[in-house]
Amino acid sequence: MTRQRAANAGPRQDPNTGLWEFIVDAGAGLNAKGNWRERRQIRRGGFKTKRAAQEEMDKVRRSITTATFVPLSTQTFGEYLDEWLAGLPTRLRPSTCDGYRRNLLYLPAALRSKRLDRVTAADLDRLYADLLKTGLRRRTGGLSPRSVRYLHVTVSKALSDAVDRDILQRNVATKAKPPRAKDTKPPEVAWWIPSQLGKFLALTADEPLGPLFRLAGLSGMRRGEVCGLQWGDLDLDRGELEVKHQLLVVRSPGAPNGGLLHSSVTKTDHGRRKISLDAETVAALKLQKSRQAGQRLALGAGWQGHENDLVFTQADGRPWDPESVAKRFDRRVARSGLPRIRFHDLRHSHAAALIAAGDVSLLAITRRMGHASISITQDLYGHLLPEADSQAAASAAALVDGLGG
Repeated sequence: MTRQRAANAGPRQDPNTGLWEFIVDAGAGLNAKGNWRERRQIRRGGFKTKRAAQEEMDKVRRSITTATFVPLSTQTFGEYLDEWLAGLPTRLRPSTCDGYRRNLLYLPAALRSKRLDRVTAADLDRLYADLLKTGLRRRTGGLSPRSVRYLHVTVSKALSDAVDRDILQRNVATKAKPPRAKDTKPPEVAWWIPSQLGKFLALTADEPLGPLFRLAGLSGMRRGEVCGLQWGDLDLDRGELEVKHQLLVVRSPGAPNGGLLHSSVTKTDHGRRKISLDAETVAALKLQKSRQAGQRLALGAGWQGHENDLVFTQADGRPWDPESVAKRFDRRVARSGLPRIRFHDLRHSHAAALIAAGDVSLLAITRRMGHASISITQDLYGHLLPEADSQAAASAAALVDGLGG
């Protein structure tokens, strides 16, 4: 009975420190470590005045009464984030989890070692400000506002899950001030006009990656889709392929195959699609098949491409790393004398060519690009080529004038 009365008594002053403290009985339930206890006691201390201790004590009692009390966490911020990341693969794509993991590498050790429930919005604001100034690891300068906002989204998601699991009482990231969404737009869409794309494909036609570049530029496939394409996805007699695989880059520690994961899940549900191929691209793919067969024969047992039977492989059969392909593309473009674009911009260039053709419907372009809706295609590519709009105006006028005459 003495302990019960002591736990329910008001704040008391520590004679050694002069600070105030209190103990409140919380009944049965989970403690901060997630273990069940028939009787829990909540202890708080370090208050400078009796009034401050009393106010906090009343707040804790109210939270217990309304079943909103969350025990103080004993985990550090870093420990919780590691646990959170470990629980993600069952719910998300590996590449998404890897993106979260890479983002959280920007958290400094001092913040990771702070107790989870003591991380504040001010801590996050300081982090974001520092990263904007000096966030780059391999060269001087800061991260882009887009990258910092992505980190904020990751941290906020992790803390929100902690609230849902009753590990935290509130998500402090909602009070932080990351870069604004309007300041974090993706890079401007760039593209080659058809003549520029044709020149590049002609320059690289006989190079090892020439067929890969051609397929990307004349199909609109994404980088991972091209690198993950299997021979079984192709019907060269009919001149078509089905996009149903992608090669993902997952750089998590201990990831097999150099961090490359061949997945049967496309980026989106609409990403799984059939694409018709032109005769020249079919010929380039047949040449690729013949070239690869020669490499396989020359290496014999040393050939390493048996597992997924990929269309595009290195000379020993290993898959092409999508990031490596993009870098090789950058270097090749630099030598070509053409305007600099990214590998992903081959996709935009294909959409530009479709629009420039003038006789391809927006619905057909949407399906070929694997977009979820026509509105996405319209927003991204509706004004890629200035002449497309003038062509539309001329066609509409001709139709109206013709009917009116």
